[in-house]
Amino acid sequence: MATDVLMPKLSDTMEEGKILKWHKHPGDVVKQGDILAEVETDKANMDIESFDEGVVTELRVGEGDSAPVGAVIAVLGAAGETAKPQAPKLEVARVAPAAPKPVAAAPKPAPATPKPAPAPLPRQPPPKPAPARPAASVDRVKASPLAKKVAAERGVDLARVAGSGPGGRILREDVEAAGGGQTAAAPVVGPTARPASAVPAPAGTRVELSRIRKTTAKRMAESKRDVPHFYVSSDIDMDEAVRLREGLVAQGGEFDGLTVTHILVKACGVALARVPEMNASLDGEGVVRHAQANVGIATATDEGLLVPVVHGCDTAPLGAVAQEARAAVERARSGKRAGEDLSGATFTVSNLGMFPVSHFAAVINPPQAAILAVGTIRDVPVVRAGAVVPGRLMTVTLSCDHRVVDGALAGRFLRELKALLEQPLALVV
Repeated sequence: MATDVLMPKLSDTMEEGKILKWHKHPGDVVKQGDILAEVETDKANMDIESFDEGVVTELRVGEGDSAPVGAVIAVLGAAGETAKPQAPKLEVARVAPAAPKPVAAAPKPAPATPKPAPAPLPRQPPPKPAPARPAASVDRVKASPLAKKVAAERGVDLARVAGSGPGGRILREDVEAAGGGQTAAAPVVGPTARPASAVPAPAGTRVELSRIRKTTAKRMAESKRDVPHFYVSSDIDMDEAVRLREGLVAQGGEFDGLTVTHILVKACGVALARVPEMNASLDGEGVVRHAQANVGIATATDEGLLVPVVHGCDTAPLGAVAQEARAAVERARSGKRAGEDLSGATFTVSNLGMFPVSHFAAVINPPQAAILAVGTIRDVPVVRAGAVVPGRLMTVTLSCDHRVVDGALAGRFLRELKALLEQPLALVV
């Protein structure tokens, strides 16, 4: 029985995908988890894995061509089923143009000219099918395209490499470790090598927008046009949060590399659980309240703005949130993103605290109902117990969709967030 392979929705905003490379071809056997193709989406290049088993009988979308989400891009048949006759027809069509040449030479009455029949001999290169088998076995290994390329360059057998990626997928680091950590021969490839924005263009030149920047521009313009934004701000005393971060980092372990952003993400997750009406999105004429707080982190990359997602911030421990956030952001910047990295966010944090930005307002990322813009932590005089003392304040601005959120609801959320950050032990216990 034939099984259709559909173009998957690999991100919340994806509408179509472009096939960059097929890793399976008609006649190849496919198992669950095998990489079928590399696809370019509006946010990143990702691999499509097979959820079924069978034999590739048809590829409906060629390399370099695009297809909308949900379209049939390939067909798998039962074991033993042969590929559809279209592929042989294409080969016959290619050979056909060569046939007229002997016909043109036929008018020469020279006898014995029909003996060019030996021509088929150069055509049969029987040794080549043998090398094709190892290549097919490499395709069956769960590895990123970059890992496969590096493995081929260094002569590393992927079948002997243990993968550290999602589902045991082999990443470039795994190949480098298996090859003795040699990095000099490995060229920089993948999304991080492509963007023109990585190298500043000379003044006065025109630089085409990357696919990600085009998508960001389109969606942000739609958001400002269609979503009725309103903004509320609050100053938060960050003395205790900074002290907590320093103490936890000193412990190391799961808190190694803990940042203020990680504490913010966890605090937003807990605040969303306490004010569940904020953890919502507009759906037609209704509002969907999400059961889990999935917080996206607006992240600048050479390709443009990406929003890797930390799932379950309301229930996951702070250490786990920090580890997942750090890994997801690192994958986003290195181009090794998994599909779940960029999907499912119910709320977003945009932190410019590493720059001299005191406060700003961010644009909502639909269908989310709000986004939190975070400024830098400032050393300022504050009043405590009637005395002026040194303090550290951080200004946050909440952008809200007025169709889902009203002012009182936004105020309740900021009250919870402020309390959590000013007394942050609740984020650890």
